[in-house]
Amino acid sequence: MVVINLDPYPSPRPRFSKRGTYMPSEYTAWKKQFLKEWLKHNLGKYETGVAIAVDLKFYIKPPKAIARVKKNQNILKSETWRVVNKPDLDNLEKSVLDSVNGHAYEDDNQISDLHSRKRYSLNPRVEIEIMEDVEG
Repeated sequence: MVVINLDPYPSPRPRFSKRGTYMPSEYTAWKKQFLKEWLKHNLGKYETGVAIAVDLKFYIKPPKAIARVKKNQNILKSETWRVVNKPDLDNLEKSVLDSVNGHAYEDDNQISDLHSRKRYSLNPRVEIEIMEDVEG
């Protein structure tokens, strides 16, 4: 498992202009930083044709209204408080999977099993584990 100490960032909708379609600069900067952190672990790449399984955990900084209430501190420290509002889980997944596409695996169509969850934490981060899917 790789821990990337960046605030999770959801994939936004593409923007349109007279020059064509583009993604917001904050998003592309986040993806570059995520990839840079991923490459520090030098894990290699799964080649085409290998089915892979991905396990993602998103730890999101809680809103101040939740974090400042004393009775919530133990729950936040245990990182079991489920996030049931924005950002959407599928947009968080897309940002991470697109960031490592071509570096952790040839193409994200190799992903045959995906499990992810989002929780509040006082230590925002993304935990990602990629392995060969050898379901028996």
